Amino acid sequence: MSKVITPEAILSYPNLFEPQAPKGGKGAAKYSCALVFPEGTDLSGLEAAVDAVGIAKFGEAKYREMVKKKQLKLPFREGAEKDYADGSTFINVRSTNQPGVVDRIADPATGKPRVITEAAEVYAGCFVRASLAAFYYDTEGNKGITFGLNNVQKLRDCAPDQRLDGRKRAEDEFDAEAPSAENAAGLDGLLD
Repeated sequence: MSKVITPEAILSYPNLFEPQAPKGGKGAAKYSCALVFPEGTDLSGLEAAVDAVGIAKFGEAKYREMVKKKQLKLPFREGAEKDYADGSTFINVRSTNQPGVVDRIADPATGKPRVITEAAEVYAGCFVRASLAAFYYDTEGNKGITFGLNNVQKLRDCAPDQRLDGRKRAEDEFDAEAPSAENAAGLDGLLD
């Protein structure tokens, strides 16, 4: 295995707090997400981690030949395959163990990144980086190198109109009435 921290990515299909059963119901439920890297992102660290696993498994010459002949599946996919932005690259990552999820802001009590416990804070479209481990697999005739998910750090929110799931904040979706004596009295009755 070769551990690596990703560059900034857009989080998609997050299942970081509840594992999801695979399609067809075969196999264990897993925690997972897709990491989308905008065009121009330097992926050399991720590529080096994949290469290190392949070279350790097969030796450099054989690994390079297998990649050239497409005898190994590699984790990098073109964003257009899933309707992500043109020129982007994405990877799918999974784990049977729940990943740790933290903020970039320090917890005042510990000085370490604040632990995030609410799934709503980490949503499709927010910006993250992740700790991954590259590994080789050979399952039912499928051979390749992929990444296992270790931990996720939320870096920042996206603009409300950039959420990948299309969800809007309630305050952005509804109109509000100006306070009046009549509706204020109605609220007072509800709060009693």
